[in-house]
Amino acid sequence: MTMPDLPEPQRHVGNLIRRAQQLHLATWARVASSEITSAQYSILAVLDRLGEASQRELCDEVDLDRSTIADLVRRMEKSGLIARQRAAGDARRNVVTLTSHGAAERARLAPLVIEVQRELTAHLGPDDSAALFHGLWAMLEGSVAGTARS
Repeated sequence: MTMPDLPEPQRHVGNLIRRAQQLHLATWARVASSEITSAQYSILAVLDRLGEASQRELCDEVDLDRSTIADLVRRMEKSGLIARQRAAGDARRNVVTLTSHGAAERARLAPLVIEVQRELTAHLGPDDSAALFHGLWAMLEGSVAGTARS
């Protein structure tokens, strides 16, 4: 079936992205975690890679706005996944680091994240799976910079 043959709203990319996100959320909760969201995992992964980051750096790394990051950081700090403290010399800046609990959760979740991706793309051949990834990456890279953080 070609795109023009699809009925509304199935022929719209935005509708497909929304439905794919719903599938991702359901698969994530079933396979990876019902307590730690994929956005929270992204923060754990960034902190594991960088060692520490300001909340603004987290915004840039995971492409979320400041209020969303502030809420995620607050919830993750409360659950003991991360620690937050004021930066030396700049009382306006929070520095966020992984706790030992957060590092352990990151390590526990890492293979499950791969399983989520495998399940989401299991019915696709290697070429279609690569095309999906590259198409989504190109779409995001080609969008107006900073639209998610405005």
